[in-house]
Amino acid sequence: MFRIIKRVFLIFKIQPIYSFSLIFLFLVIALTQNQYWFGEHNNHDLSELNKSIAAIEDEMVELKNNNQILAEERDKLSSGREALEGAARYELGMIKPGEKFYVFKNEVDEQNLENKN
Repeated sequence: MFRIIKRVFLIFKIQPIYSFSLIFLFLVIALTQNQYWFGEHNNHDLSELNKSIAAIEDEMVELKNNNQILAEERDKLSSGREALEGAARYELGMIKPGEKFYVFKNEVDEQNLENKN
């Protein structure tokens, strides 16, 4: 160990400009690598940010599709009275005065209910 230290000091003594420039270059590389791996905006944080951006973009595409569907439904309902009446009949079960409302049951559903009991 002592021999290595002695050789390093000998090199500094013989070629000081070369030695200091080599040390300076090593420090610059060490500082830039330190920022890359351990700094405020390091490589790991960057990959985590990219993952969260991808997840948010997927969610945004889904929300745009839902907005498109809702806009189409709004346009359909505002197009006329028949569309609004049809939606009310289907979703709310509304009937006109004087109409009779019939409910049809499937035989399969009745059999399932009997088997469960």
